Amino acid sequence: MTVQSPDMENNLGVSAIGHFSMHIDNKGGGYKFFDKPRWVNGCGCDKCENIPLQYTIYEKFDLPTPPKGTWYDIWVSIYWTCVNDAGRSRHCISEDLHYRGYVK
Repeated sequence: MTVQSPDMENNLGVSAIGHFSMHIDNKGGGYKFFDKPRWVNGCGCDKCENIPLQYTIYEKFDLPTPPKGTWYDIWVSIYWTCVNDAGRSRHCISEDLHYRGYVK
């Protein structure tokens, strides 16, 4: 999956992604990759460097490919401009995205 920063105009890259989930219509199947953000290029540390405008994550999961014509939904959160508050917490701007597609 490749995500793109919602603030490309200001050249602010993706600091983290999180809360990925997928649901397959009419099949009752679904999958959740992770509940907490996955930091990009060490952003979970004190300093964010080399933050890409686009980021690709590869994750394996055990969900069979549904038949052609099946609709599916994907939800993911994208975080950017993360600032560390003296090591106590991390504040980010985030946006929750939804994608609906079908198996071709």
